[in-house]
Amino acid sequence: MPKNLSHLSAKFVKIHFVDEKYHKHHPQLIHCHKDVLELFYVIKGCGNYVVGNREYFVEPGSLVICNAGMLHGEPPFQQHEMQSYCGVLRNISVPNLPPNNLIDNMQKPVLFFSADKAPIEHILLALHELDSPASAASEICDLLANALLNVVYLKMQKRQLSNEWVRENNEELIQQIITYLNEHYMESLSLQHLGNVFHMSYYYLSHIFKANTGLSPMKYVQHRKIGEAQNLLMNTNMQIGEIGEGLGFNDNCHFSSVFKKRIGVSPLQYRQHFQQ
Repeated sequence: MPKNLSHLSAKFVKIHFVDEKYHKHHPQLIHCHKDVLELFYVIKGCGNYVVGNREYFVEPGSLVICNAGMLHGEPPFQQHEMQSYCGVLRNISVPNLPPNNLIDNMQKPVLFFSADKAPIEHILLALHELDSPASAASEICDLLANALLNVVYLKMQKRQLSNEWVRENNEELIQQIITYLNEHYMESLSLQHLGNVFHMSYYYLSHIFKANTGLSPMKYVQHRKIGEAQNLLMNTNMQIGEIGEGLGFNDNCHFSSVFKKRIGVSPLQYRQHFQQ
């Protein structure tokens, strides 16, 4: 067990249970909550789940950590038949992280419980059975929520200390690159330009960036652009061409092609889906 593990506390908000049949016809599409943490756990079935600008495969035993303020949900137009719980918590404080954030956004937000899944599934079941406006049950649910949170946090700590989680000692550099990309992703960027900015071989920069994030710098930029395009298509009335131009795409056809390749539908189809 990790030494000096801090115990976290939380306020229970709600737990949702969704069976396979309902899930198939009513997927939870990409959304965001500003002031709560969501823990999405798969009991049965499998599928994909989006957190931020990345898509992850999930199966029985997968737990997805959805920080407050982070876009998350199921990819549109992909049928899933999963049985799942989604626990909603608030009043979480982790050192060096924003309120109601459990994990650094650079870390993979998916944990996998296998032989150790019994405790978390018992806690989720108990929360579902006890979820009630009654004050006594509410107090018990807070205690169970604290247990759930700390089981997940302990799993995170173990993963960080395991050999498979050891990474090169360049986290500060990676964060600097990410910050730069987040500030300049709408501009015309190249690996050569990034190499000049950070005074290193662009080949080495690309190598360590992908080793630590799972994406090449240019793929990360594309994900940021498409993620922002999703947000604008869902939440504004901007013309599609205007969105593509503002995000630095050469023309509307290029924007539509990249968007469809990444999301599976055209920008127009994506907007129409959310306007139904």
